[in-house]
Amino acid sequence: MRDKKEILMVDTIIHFMVHNQVFTLFICMALGFAIGDYKIGGRFSIGATVATLVVTLIVGQIGAFPRDEMLGTIFFGAFMFSVGYRIGPQMMTSLKIFGSRILIISIFWLVAAFLVSWGLFVVFHIGPGVASGIIAGSLTQSSTVASSLRTIGALPVSSAVRSTYEAQLPVAYALTYVFGTLGVIIFLRDIAPKLLGIKVSTRGPLMARKYHFHAKNPNPTWRRTYRLNADSPLVGKTIGGFNKWSHYRLIALVAFHGDEMTDHLEYKLQPGDLITVIGYAIHFDRMHGIKGINEVLTPTKAPRERKFVLGKNFKPTQLAHLRQHGVFINIQDPDTGNEQLFNQLRPGDVISLTGNTSRTSAILKKMGRWHTSALAINYSLFSLGIAGASLLGILGVKLNGIPLQLGNGVAALLMGLALSTWISRHRDHDSIPPTVTAFFQNLGLTLFVGTVGLQSAQAFTGAIKSLGIGVLFIGAVIAIAPHLLTLLFGRYVLHMEPLALIGGLTGSGTCAAVMTEIADQAGSEGGAYFAAALTPAYIMGNVGITLLGPIFVALLA
Repeated sequence: MRDKKEILMVDTIIHFMVHNQVFTLFICMALGFAIGDYKIGGRFSIGATVATLVVTLIVGQIGAFPRDEMLGTIFFGAFMFSVGYRIGPQMMTSLKIFGSRILIISIFWLVAAFLVSWGLFVVFHIGPGVASGIIAGSLTQSSTVASSLRTIGALPVSSAVRSTYEAQLPVAYALTYVFGTLGVIIFLRDIAPKLLGIKVSTRGPLMARKYHFHAKNPNPTWRRTYRLNADSPLVGKTIGGFNKWSHYRLIALVAFHGDEMTDHLEYKLQPGDLITVIGYAIHFDRMHGIKGINEVLTPTKAPRERKFVLGKNFKPTQLAHLRQHGVFINIQDPDTGNEQLFNQLRPGDVISLTGNTSRTSAILKKMGRWHTSALAINYSLFSLGIAGASLLGILGVKLNGIPLQLGNGVAALLMGLALSTWISRHRDHDSIPPTVTAFFQNLGLTLFVGTVGLQSAQAFTGAIKSLGIGVLFIGAVIAIAPHLLTLLFGRYVLHMEPLALIGGLTGSGTCAAVMTEIADQAGSEGGAYFAAALTPAYIMGNVGITLLGPIFVALLA
């Protein structure tokens, strides 16, 4: 009796999980994120995407889960759009520094990956499903799973054959992904620098100084509040008079008389008042020589700094009017941390203003517009990007009579690049915060792979038996060979700077774990140089590897 109740209970749970796929999917994702964050040996983690795939392949054994293609497609598109949006503004800067050689390196790497893979697939008689899975896993490009499945769905084969391909793909992907990550980390982090005769920790800072890369400068402004004693020479001065006395290098933002706060320039300072002053740190020496003042905590009601985007009618002389009206101007770019000069400010540059700007609203209207909040989210821009990607993804060609489309993923990446580049030049419009793009980048791909895992789980055991150990060998060769061949080409043919060459290899392979490892070794400034080198290659690699899967599906079908 008890056994029957237990069996009934298990059947009820299974029925619930199979018919409530969203519940099951997100439970698997929760486990995947937890497992994926675990550091193997304190350093290497398999990541949430692979961990979620493994969990869904196991959980999916309980029953047949239909795949929700719309859910997966939307979130995969959001993932690729976010990747493009986050790296877009860096693209042109990187190309100006490193020129076309970074692009040549990336193209050579993709060609090498294609030729090595094709040769191995032909020699070992690998089919479309396994081949595309190996490409996705050994080259650690999970987006290839989506693009390949789309092409497999268009193959002129029976549903049984198509189902076999669809089941083999995620298994081959999971089996080859671990070495594709760990093996490439060891090669690029440890072996490549030795082959090139450099030490990343010393080479990074050296190249950063040569090309003027630096960590973001801290905000140079200080905000201090002082209590005025009766013997202070500031007693009796107006707020405007204080600003004039300091030659507008220090600006008195507000004065507190008891519980009342005022920013009127005509207000006369009295004994016991608190005065909040802002300026560049180097100018506060002037305050240190004044008697009868004591520094206190700044009240929370004091005005805060706001970003301002200079418009086409901006003139440097307008800044003097702002200072005379009690507004402090910080000309350091708050977005990049770059130092700027008053006479070099141009339309589109960003400055920061602190103080009562209502007195100068007419001047500000001519100067430009307020920068949008860092927390503002441009939902229209995000939606336009996903919609445009769906339209652009229809474009394609036929290979072996099989339609080979650009695909939603690659199209979303290109839309992200285009829109982020545009928004970086129009900083008075709402953007998409990095926290939002990071969220969709992490969640979107993991959710998509989770839907694939649940659908393919029933054929998992049979697929693993049919693949054999040869898949691991093929995956290992495909993971390392393109890097080794491209390293030799870049070093002896293009004569590239070694750390930039490693950046090109890292970007072409799109292995996020390698990026973090080497950037940490290079230090904060050397890491910025390394990141600039890998950005164009990273874009090329994302597009190229995502297309390699469908190409092999069409060639080997």
